Amino acid sequence: MTGSKMPNAYIGREQAYVKHTILKTYLQRLFMIVGQGKEAVINYVDCFSGPWKEGDERLIDTSIGVSLEQMAKCQQSLKDSFGRETKFRALYIEKDPIAFAKLKKFLSQQPYPGIEVECLNGDYTELLGDIVSWCGGHFTFFFVDPTGWQNVVGAKTMLPLLKLEKAEFLINLMYDFINRFIGHEKHTDDMIELFGDVPVFEDEKPEARREILLALYRGNLGKYYQGRTAYVSIEKPGKSRVHYCLVYLTPHARGIDVFKTQAEGMEIVQRITQQEYRLRQQLQQSDTADMFGDDIEVPLSDDGYHDNRMMAKQYLLKRLSEEPTLIDWEVWADFLEESGLYPGDFQAAMKELVKDDRVKNIDADISRRRKNIIKPDWPKMSERWVLV
Repeated sequence: MTGSKMPNAYIGREQAYVKHTILKTYLQRLFMIVGQGKEAVINYVDCFSGPWKEGDERLIDTSIGVSLEQMAKCQQSLKDSFGRETKFRALYIEKDPIAFAKLKKFLSQQPYPGIEVECLNGDYTELLGDIVSWCGGHFTFFFVDPTGWQNVVGAKTMLPLLKLEKAEFLINLMYDFINRFIGHEKHTDDMIELFGDVPVFEDEKPEARREILLALYRGNLGKYYQGRTAYVSIEKPGKSRVHYCLVYLTPHARGIDVFKTQAEGMEIVQRITQQEYRLRQQLQQSDTADMFGDDIEVPLSDDGYHDNRMMAKQYLLKRLSEEPTLIDWEVWADFLEESGLYPGDFQAAMKELVKDDRVKNIDADISRRRKNIIKPDWPKMSERWVLV
């Protein structure tokens, strides 16, 4: 899925491809990390499993197929590499009866017999007690990917799940739809459910507006979830406009680093996918132009993709001081969580700051570090940085 070309099954569903790319790559890392720990059982719960608009009967282009494949691969890798017999369980929930019938049929003959699977037909918000009971106190990853936004991903709606001790979440916040209805009186209760209050804006630019809304949403979840949050944005195909945001919740500082690292790779996939979409549009319009003896060109563009090193440098210069700052996993997670930037942004920024003699590492010789100049907890202890 992380190759240079998008599979044909995703044509017309480009945003789903980008979403499933990050789901796949993150689950790979997550399951292997958790499986090497004390957890003998790992749960996966898909609250809106579908399948919807699948283009492949094997469901490889759905969250169902992606999750099952990763569970099976990681289960085998944990056994081969570490001798761990890890039990993987999956619960798929779907409200629509037609989609649920497809789901049930697929799961009855799914190709990974080592994975315990179960499915429930109904609204997940009405099945919260059953879901909590099914989790059984084991580590559980929740994928919450609704087609709508009202009364499904708010903090109070998800409260029984957010209160679980060993749980991580990837939530699809339908940003573009929500943004349209801010300020509409009939959606006041919906906004309070999502953000804890009704957001008020003046003349903020779209990016600043999004940052404010995501901070409010994450803060509202944080009232009930004891952990950290991060997010990535998914754009509309062919447009530099955010369609939805994937919001990630984890109790661990290291989880933020893993998620943001995988999300950084997703940005490359998103860029390639956008280029492919524009190219298809260009070819289609060229065919139309040939029919009418005209020539229409749709230029490929990199609009919306920016070098974030300057923002990362500004952040670091404010965060660091002449007093030593120990950059361990907690502080590193703070950087990523507070700024919204990626690990690569901070690594590149710190490298330039060192080159310009504006900061230095007082614990290690970093002259041979080419890529990752910051090493949280490496090796076995963190390092301190100061402004020069």
